[in-house]
Amino acid sequence: MTAWLRRHPLAVFLPLQALLYCWNLALLSPWGDEAGTLLMVRESLGTLVRWAAEDVHPPLYYVSLYCWQRIPLGIDWAVQARLLSVLFALLATVALDGLWGRRLEERTRRTLLAFWTLSPCLLLYSRMCRSYSLQCLLAIVAMAMLMRAADAATWRNGTLLALALLAGMYSHYVAGIALVVVANLTLLARRRWAQTLAMDCALAIGYLPWAWRLLASLNSWGAGAGRGYALTGSRLLEIPVKFAYWCMSFVLGEAVPDAVLVGGALLLPLVGALAWQGARKVPDLAWPAAGLAVVGFTGVARWVSYPFVPARMLFVLPFFLILTAAGAATRPRWGKPVVAVMLLFSLSGIACYFTKTGFRNKQYPVPIRQIAARILRESQAGTSAILVDSTNSDPVAMLYAVHPQRTLLQTGRAETPAALSRVLADPQVRSVWFLRNTHDVSPGGLNQRFEAQIRAAGMAGTVQPYEPFTPLEHRLMGAGAPRYFHELVEFRR
Repeated sequence: MTAWLRRHPLAVFLPLQALLYCWNLALLSPWGDEAGTLLMVRESLGTLVRWAAEDVHPPLYYVSLYCWQRIPLGIDWAVQARLLSVLFALLATVALDGLWGRRLEERTRRTLLAFWTLSPCLLLYSRMCRSYSLQCLLAIVAMAMLMRAADAATWRNGTLLALALLAGMYSHYVAGIALVVVANLTLLARRRWAQTLAMDCALAIGYLPWAWRLLASLNSWGAGAGRGYALTGSRLLEIPVKFAYWCMSFVLGEAVPDAVLVGGALLLPLVGALAWQGARKVPDLAWPAAGLAVVGFTGVARWVSYPFVPARMLFVLPFFLILTAAGAATRPRWGKPVVAVMLLFSLSGIACYFTKTGFRNKQYPVPIRQIAARILRESQAGTSAILVDSTNSDPVAMLYAVHPQRTLLQTGRAETPAALSRVLADPQVRSVWFLRNTHDVSPGGLNQRFEAQIRAAGMAGTVQPYEPFTPLEHRLMGAGAPRYFHELVEFRR
């Protein structure tokens, strides 16, 4: 039995992963992007696809989710949507082992599956109603098909590669473009001119129905329309911040105690050295993987703020772990201790995730569902109003949580000041609930202005804070920094 399990490690790791990933899928409240998807997937398929296109997303995941949500499983709407992401992650595990793990030595294969199954980064993003795990699955398949097509230029290999790349393009622009660029470079490096031309023609024909949306998204990317806030205040200095956060997430996860974060910073160079050793051992994979990382990071770093880089680079994770596992096999003397510490830190990340402690992106664990339940329980629609900081909070998540019982006001909308004035002038309105980030980064200090407007109407506020900053975070922010990330202020007459 033991010998059989050594030859078939997936029999152990796949059930373990299924248990971890399916356990309490309602643990975290749906956050902004998830909540928007969950609201729109209730609409018609055409409406959903148009919304996805305007939100800079190709349709494959959304069409899959629409069909999946119509299966009467009898479970919570958000949990059912997240379950689809889990299924994609489990299929990715099967593909990773079948297409890549079996090429490795027995011990290296088990190390890879342990890294993958216990990855707190993969756990976090595979339990969201998003396309991240689907991108991982398609990247694993597409890269394997690329290796086959590069080794043997047959029609079958070329067709499978083109189909995998096309699926990647229909799942996400960054992952898809990175895969297509790497496929072209790999084949051109081997002087496969005809094969490359045939592949690109097939991709052009297959993507023609969505090409206009891709061009519009590329124009937006070129104009920098998607750039978020910068921690450093400088676009140039923000690049190393984004890279460091990406590395931390891949190795440690994003729910990390301060002590583990400091220890992880010391571990990262050793992990990088293992990946480098793995690249030297399997250069045929290392160069395409490096290309994926460079092209992907170039696209993502221009578009999103640092907390959102790891999610959009998740399709690179399987290849990073393959190289790291391979590197550990080449340097067992120090590779084994590094692997052991990595797995120990992974277990810490899993524990922190399920206990909702140490999250570095604190938007994820904010208990929007519980906050909404309190508002609905302690106030009535006709005698209260809900105001949400739209610059640095999560109005979409709150809208999902209170829909359809209540509507809400958003601080960043032009009509809100007048609407709030009408609310405050109504003698029947007894309370205003204000959900906001403790850092007011809105233009002109909107949070302070709205608070002053509410207090001028004779309402006193009671604050309920959420998600405390860790001691390390608080010290880094400096004296006078708030101790909590979010707060709900209940204003009453």
